[in-house]
Amino acid sequence: QREVSRTTIKNMLALFPIINHANVCDLLMQCGKHGAEPELERCVPILAAHTPDVDRDKALLLPRKVILSVLRHEALSDIDHAYALGRDFLLKESPGLAMAIAKMDKHGGQAPVDRNKRPRIGTEDWYAVEILDTLFLIRNKIKKREMESSRSLPSFRILIICAELFEDYRMDVREKLMRSGCTQVEIVLAHQRNPSLEQLLTFHSVLVWSNADFHDPNSLGDILADAADEGTGVVLCPYALNAAGGGGSIGGRILQYLPCSLGFIEGGEELTLIHNKHQLQEHPECQPLVDGVKELSGGRESMHMTVEQVIGNDHCLCVSKWSNNVPAVLINLPDKRRLGGVAVWNCRPGSSDVSDHGWLSKGQGQRLLFNMLKFTTATKSE
Repeated sequence: QREVSRTTIKNMLALFPIINHANVCDLLMQCGKHGAEPELERCVPILAAHTPDVDRDKALLLPRKVILSVLRHEALSDIDHAYALGRDFLLKESPGLAMAIAKMDKHGGQAPVDRNKRPRIGTEDWYAVEILDTLFLIRNKIKKREMESSRSLPSFRILIICAELFEDYRMDVREKLMRSGCTQVEIVLAHQRNPSLEQLLTFHSVLVWSNADFHDPNSLGDILADAADEGTGVVLCPYALNAAGGGGSIGGRILQYLPCSLGFIEGGEELTLIHNKHQLQEHPECQPLVDGVKELSGGRESMHMTVEQVIGNDHCLCVSKWSNNVPAVLINLPDKRRLGGVAVWNCRPGSSDVSDHGWLSKGQGQRLLFNMLKFTTATKSE
């Protein structure tokens, strides 16, 4: 029956942790009403940690600032429940945002509010827009979790991203990967369009090469780098690393992750694969890359790129070389900011079954490519 004021709020907070979290909504409403900012900050973690247990009707009465603080809090125990709470709150308090919320529910993405046209800071409209922005971030976390869950199924899913005009060549690569043990291999024609990041994140690893111009090499490189950051393995083959430039050479942020330089096209003589024993001894964790690969010829033409290993980065290793001493298998191992590995197989990925420029199919090129795709992914597979 006592009058509620900042003083009594402080007295109530002194009862923590005796006070039940079910009463925190009442306390937060009083904090918001009486401008008790420090006390509000003490209450928010309690609500955030128990979002599934709060009374929904009571929570919808909370001030906008409280809702925003709860949604932003790192201690959120249930992002699905938090998303539903924030969504219901906006539909109730700001029905004009209903279309934006419907789009968010379906696609996620970025909040459709121009930063240059945002309401004045501290107004109710400003809080509504900030809540919407935060909900978009939470929605994207939910989508990412769902995608990672699909990747964690007992399978090994590969996406081929190629600017390759010849269907028989594409199918040769796909069929050999399927025979190696991949449970699903899909193809994106990168001379026609780029895949989305969301699409890449549903696969364990991606294989990239070009024999024509990419649709948008810079954007594709950015998407590949984002996917590698999240744990998708990336393996690149010629001629995607062409130093001569042009649309067939990959661009964007993935260039920062390459274990080697770009190079020029070279070939015309048969080359054989030689493992770098010194590098493998120093880095035994890389042995799975070459397991079962004892003999491999690049074929009659042995087309490759004149790439050079990146020096000065302990994560960038050359595991195998061609018999002309040009790097053949390189890897940039994962680091703290990038969960997936980025590898280069300096050989056209199609075999001699479909091309004079391909590796001899009697060798273990099929096994090597499978090893590289398996090694680079951060997601467990079977």
